[in-house]
Amino acid sequence: MRLDMFKKVKRMKTIYRNGTILTMNEEALYAQALWEEDGRIGGLGSEEEILAMKAPGDRVVDLEGHTMLPAFIDAHSHFVGAANALRQCSLSSAESFAEIVELLQAFISENRLEKGTWVVGCNYDHNFLKEERHPDRYVLDQVGEGYPVLIVHASSHMGVANSLALELLGVDEKSEDTAGGRYGRVEGTTLPNGYMEEKVFLDFQSRLPKFSFEELLGLIVKVQDYYASYGIATVQDGMVGKPLFQLLDYAAKQNLLRLDVVGFADLIHDADLLDENSQYKNVYQNHLKMGGYKVFLDGSPQGKTAWMSSPYEGEAEYCGYPMLKDEELEELIGLSVDRGQQLLAHCNGDAAAEQYISQFEKVMEEKGIRETKRPVMVHAQLVRKDQLQRMADMGMIPSFFVDHTYFWGDIHLKNFGSERGSHISPVRDALDLGMKATFHQDTPVIPPDMMRTVSSAVNRISRGGQVIGAEERISVLEALRAVTINAARQYFEEEEKGSLEPGKRADFAVLEKNPLLVPQEELTGIRVLETIKDGKTIYRRK
Repeated sequence: MRLDMFKKVKRMKTIYRNGTILTMNEEALYAQALWEEDGRIGGLGSEEEILAMKAPGDRVVDLEGHTMLPAFIDAHSHFVGAANALRQCSLSSAESFAEIVELLQAFISENRLEKGTWVVGCNYDHNFLKEERHPDRYVLDQVGEGYPVLIVHASSHMGVANSLALELLGVDEKSEDTAGGRYGRVEGTTLPNGYMEEKVFLDFQSRLPKFSFEELLGLIVKVQDYYASYGIATVQDGMVGKPLFQLLDYAAKQNLLRLDVVGFADLIHDADLLDENSQYKNVYQNHLKMGGYKVFLDGSPQGKTAWMSSPYEGEAEYCGYPMLKDEELEELIGLSVDRGQQLLAHCNGDAAAEQYISQFEKVMEEKGIRETKRPVMVHAQLVRKDQLQRMADMGMIPSFFVDHTYFWGDIHLKNFGSERGSHISPVRDALDLGMKATFHQDTPVIPPDMMRTVSSAVNRISRGGQVIGAEERISVLEALRAVTINAARQYFEEEEKGSLEPGKRADFAVLEKNPLLVPQEELTGIRVLETIKDGKTIYRRK
């Protein structure tokens, strides 16, 4: 018997040098070199210190003057939804009804889709169409006879179907609006015109034929490359029902996940999902964990379905609308608290924010709770400063969709007026209150481009060139912390990720330039060169 069989296997180190290393630590923001071993950070320091630890066989990586920092952490998106979007027709470039039709026709031709196949387009935005309104069933009927068509708005909260699609899924004059959603109607009739929003749209969308299981698994593999290309190593699926969970569970068990995926169960329909799959409850298994629950409380500000406390600009009374009654939300919050799980709530308007905060305060008082499980207000577009203070008092985290300042800043000024519109995503207010705010892109709503997000938070300039609330601007370092250490804290992973420290996971992003040194207007152009997860390269720019 060989005695050396019992000797400890010598693990090889990887040493990174000759670049800028941003740690995200306030005490020591920079390091000259870093070494990794077995997927963990072993140490940081000067090049001399770290290279002195080199042993035969260890690998030395020359960063060539580039910048390494903790891998970015996605604080909110829809992972499987982003995978699905890879097989849909992008309509983001469309500037008219005619271009929507042309793009869909080209998609059919390029993919050789047979008649009867559902054609789905994504990311059209009526705010930027020549017609300045949503198309209707009759516009989409022009795509081609025999093709059921659905197009999804950039907000993912509304969409339009053609006549065949409506017929196939049984939407007609007898279809009724709900408390949290409505159908558009042909003027003067009850005939649906193809437009749908919120609950009725989500229900319609859920009934579309699904990709095969094998196709979806392939898309899940592919979409990880997409996220990783933006320097992301941890992603979220922000609304997981049982069918979607089955897909993620299988992907995990087949070792198809290379990124860490954090799912949040649909609290209304699948509250038992965590207990039924306790191996994933707040613990990773093969890169998958279930982090808690999710609810929707309102809609989209750019789609004018966000629930506001005062009317939209130019409206006498219309304020959007809620998704839940106070007592319903109180019960759901109580359930999440009793089960000791984090709760994420989609809130865009200040009335939705008020409902979430006030009902959480009520539950805390009723149950005698002083500390919360870091509940998250997702999007928090129009949350007010007085509401942020109450959130801070209870430990609620705002996760801002701060890219709204760029993509829809002009629309918000139009929809809400100068005062409200310029204070969307009030990040400065939140940070001044000591809150550990995070940022997200709500992918597939927009690409998970973290450097654009950093730019949006720092510059707050709309694509029309308007400054959207200069007083809410923050520093580059504060923005980087929102997508690294703060996002790790949102997931209760601040001891594992989000900063470069000995013992933490070797999750890195390598950037072309140092974001702290480039002119702020050039932040968006900084490219991700490499993404490393647990010490292994999962993306390298070609």
